[in-house]
Amino acid sequence: MKNKNSYSARICGIGLILLMAFTAGVTFADGNIYVISKFIWSENSGWQNWRPTHTNVTVVNNGAAGYLSGYAWAENIGWVKMGVTNGLYPYANTAATNYGVNMDAAGKLSGYAWSETCGWINFSNTYSQVTISTNTGSFAGYAWGENVGWVHFKNTSLTNNYNVHTTVFSLIRKINGVFLEQIKSINGAEPWLVINGMR
Repeated sequence: MKNKNSYSARICGIGLILLMAFTAGVTFADGNIYVISKFIWSENSGWQNWRPTHTNVTVVNNGAAGYLSGYAWAENIGWVKMGVTNGLYPYANTAATNYGVNMDAAGKLSGYAWSETCGWINFSNTYSQVTISTNTGSFAGYAWGENVGWVHFKNTSLTNNYNVHTTVFSLIRKINGVFLEQIKSINGAEPWLVINGMR
């Protein structure tokens, strides 16, 4: 009986956290890329970190009008910007002042990211398209930049495993071995990460 009451108390606690977040407009963290699943690879420009220390990439799920915002960081090319600040969403991609990466309802990305040092990076090019699984939040596919070549979002080989994940489409983790209902992230946050110190 004690375990059941403890479980009920935790559920009520989660509800209280979510209610406080909605009513107070609290932002728990910038961006919504997983802490442990944040790197992509380019043969020409090396690693990109989609959850660097001082900023983050955010995936905004808005049906057919979703988009990405924020910055990724690469040691060899610097900041990679996913879109314009306070722009019209989804991005029109019709001018250098309105570029950005869009996402449709199926998780398919299109449009352009921008790097001051290496220029445009195309997320829906002639040979590939970057996608996000709406079940798991896992990125896949290749983006293309004239100055960086192919940018790969997922590699499942045993010797060089990497993949970017967003929390937007992810299921809540287990608490005491029990799955709770699906709860989407709030303002890019994962409120359940702090419960029982779990990730």
